[in-house]
Amino acid sequence: MSHSRGFAILTALARRSQTVAVALPARENAQTHWNGLGFSLLGQHFVTPMSEVAELMRAPTATRLPGVKPFVLGVANVRGRLMAVLDLAMFFGASSVLPRGLRRVLAVEDDAHYFGFLVDESLGMQHFPSEAFTADVEEVDGMFQPFIRGGYRVAGAVWPVLSLKTLAADPGLEKLASRV
Repeated sequence: MSHSRGFAILTALARRSQTVAVALPARENAQTHWNGLGFSLLGQHFVTPMSEVAELMRAPTATRLPGVKPFVLGVANVRGRLMAVLDLAMFFGASSVLPRGLRRVLAVEDDAHYFGFLVDESLGMQHFPSEAFTADVEEVDGMFQPFIRGGYRVAGAVWPVLSLKTLAADPGLEKLASRV
């Protein structure tokens, strides 16, 4: 086969594919989604922005520290860095019914903190249509309200957005010692 014959075949194939091609949806018809990491805590489902979670892990072995608040499980060495491991259920004044080995830690880090928040379970990545967002979420217990940043209503369920960054900046976590 000559080069010109091969080129002619490719050109004909290109023209034919253009005539049967399906157009992309118009930009205004494209649906946008918000992605977060779902988790449960004290029987409630939450989602947190992916940008706020540095890592999801099993509960690391933590060394208990004397004189700290009851919700501080201790410090753990996570790849050479010291992480304060905090039980969120205890922080909110309750206790989880799940054994610690089955629970998961959501690691949050910024310039000043490296916290591991122990939650009941990870519910994996969650994807919500952007238009399902609501700023007002009343279905959440009052103890969580200071950390809720809206939520997503999908299929009759509400997924409150709990901000771990806001939680990490809470004055109750500034001083982890029980007597200050």
